[in-house]
Amino acid sequence: MPIKEITKTKNLPLEFTCHAQKRIQQRGLTKEIVQFIFDNGLKTNSHQDVRYIFNTKKQKQKNRELLSDPFFKKFQKQIENTALIVHGRVLVTAYRIDRRIWR
Repeated sequence: MPIKEITKTKNLPLEFTCHAQKRIQQRGLTKEIVQFIFDNGLKTNSHQDVRYIFNTKKQKQKNRELLSDPFFKKFQKQIENTALIVHGRVLVTAYRIDRRIWR
């Protein structure tokens, strides 16, 4: 029986829909910020899609050294206030978090 090679999906680049490209441009985000949230954010199910958010409080418990990353420090406000909706490897949309997210 052949052994399948398991690849890490976190480090693969996201594909962007036309809608997502328009939304990240409107919100002043870069693809690097979106990729950072996708790689390091917390994953929750949202209907058929997956929502990624970066929760600093929970990251302190998990990976404290990530918070000292120069990229995170530079774009901290944008990273903490953005949620991504991803379907498979395709970014559907990105939106700004302006109030509490119910789980």
